[in-house]
Amino acid sequence: MTIQNLNDIYKYLNTKFPVNDCIFKDKNEKAIYNSHTQYLCFIIDKRFNNEANIKIMKPYLWIGNESNIEDFKDEIGYGWIDESGNYIDNYENPIHGNCDDWFVIGFIEYKNNNDAELWNLLISD
Repeated sequence: MTIQNLNDIYKYLNTKFPVNDCIFKDKNEKAIYNSHTQYLCFIIDKRFNNEANIKIMKPYLWIGNESNIEDFKDEIGYGWIDESGNYIDNYENPIHGNCDDWFVIGFIEYKNNNDAELWNLLISD
């Protein structure tokens, strides 16, 4: 989707990563804490200035001092995962550094009765 004014949409979104939602220790991956809360995520590709995507995702937290990677013991990272297991890093504190082009830059909590809110922002004049 192409948007006309990213700043107008961005001001309506939450941007502070929901760390407190990520409380469920992952069964398979050490140092990962998942959330059961779904969000409509506003995703940009840093290669393009005026394109964005919206996807339903859940946040997850990576805690370096619980991992086996010595170089990252003092770090934390934020990411998002969809129902198929695909991940996208959060713009702030990305888990995979700056090696990916896609980032979640904002979000609103997903509920069945508000799933059109972000879409309405995109199509309004």
